[in-house]
Amino acid sequence: MPRPGRIRFLSRTAPFYDPVVHPLGFRRLWEGLAGWAAQNAGSPCLDVCTGTGGIARALARRGNHVVGFDLSPGMLRHARRKARAAGVSDRAQWVRMDARRIAFRDDSFPLVVCSMSFHEMAEKERRQVLKEMTRVASDRVVLADYRVPTAGWQRLLFTVFRAFEHLESEDFDGFMSEDVRERLEEAGLIVEPPWDVALYRIWPCRVRPTEVPS
Repeated sequence: MPRPGRIRFLSRTAPFYDPVVHPLGFRRLWEGLAGWAAQNAGSPCLDVCTGTGGIARALARRGNHVVGFDLSPGMLRHARRKARAAGVSDRAQWVRMDARRIAFRDDSFPLVVCSMSFHEMAEKERRQVLKEMTRVASDRVVLADYRVPTAGWQRLLFTVFRAFEHLESEDFDGFMSEDVRERLEEAGLIVEPPWDVALYRIWPCRVRPTEVPS
């Protein structure tokens, strides 16, 4: 689906997003990611492609101050309402922004997270977004997305049951065939052992220390 159409679609469907994804295990994913990521309570966090702000709220409930951004105005409106209802609006800020050009300085956030958006992007965009996430992170980057099966029949079933993703994504076939670890390392990240939550895989990474000229 072309980007403008996808943004309009997400804005229109924002009120129904959480009820649809909760049975798919998104809440467990959000809490699992936030539980690992919020090791330094109170530290600033950036939630890339925040959607309705599920991870941002989970981080804010742990005492972190979170900036969540997205291109969909409808998603951001819903994220604000959900944050107010959860009582964390004082620790969450919402901004409309393009993940390919993050409008923050280098090393602005100790933690940068992105969940369930990588598979929707074109390959060139994935590289751009990872580069930007790495640039603005001073310590850690965490990526979460589908866990793609490697076995033939499991991969086939995954493809069938994720047929909608092929329509929504700009390059779902590319996402399925690529090596996520390789992409993360190419962005300059130190990849730690991933772990799985239901259908999803969480990739925790450290930012490679900047070499000081001798």
